[in-house]
Parts: sequence; C-alpha cells; structure tokens
Amino acid sequence: MNKRIVVLEDEKAILDLMEIALEEEGYDVIAINHHEPMEYFIDFAPQIILLDVRLSNGYGNILCENLKSNPLTSKIPVILVSGANNLVTIANECKADGYLSKPFSVDELLTCVKRY
Repeated sequence: MNKRIVVLEDEKAILDLMEIALEEEGYDVIAINHHEPMEYFIDFAPQIILLDVRLSNGYGNILCENLKSNPLTSKIPVILVSGANNLVTIANECKADGYLSKPFSVDELLTCVKRY
C-alpha cells in the first residue's frame, strides 16, 4: 500500500507541482486548495499532511493545532509549508512536526516527506 498524503495549498501552481512530484514517487495524493473539516482527515487517514499556513478560507496553523489536539489525528505528521519569515516559530507554536519554506525545490519536498 502506498503512503497516503494530503496536500492543502491554496496556490494552484504549487499545489499541482506538489501533487505531480509526489505521485511520481508513488504516493497516493489528495490535493486540496482549501480548508477541510477535521472529519475529512479522520476518514482519509493520511500518513502525512502538507499544510499551507495561509489558506483561502482559513489558517493552516490553526488546523494543525486542531489536528494535534485530537487523539484520532494527533499522530499524523503535519508539515507546514509557507513563505512566512517566522515559519519556524509558527510551526513550533502549533506543534507541527516540521516545516518546508517556500520557495522550495522538488528535491527538498521529497526529502521532507521521506523524513516522515
């Protein structure tokens, strides 16, 4: 069974790049360009979540806090993806497992995902 990854990114070009790169590596990818309710992550049961900090209809860091505080999703690695200058602080505050700074290369993306 391939590792399931959820990617939440509001910028379509970046979302498409991430989806294609991860699928070419054999991952099952669900690419979403907006905030989803908690039940979605419980039902899909991803092995990793790549989460943009600023989504069109919400904030990824708040979603990360919610995921990490829920016993059903707290063990899923969440990687924040952002161009924010204070990404390390944001990731620490919301208990993200890691972060990926924009802009990033495909190699950096794949290395980050493989780490988790």
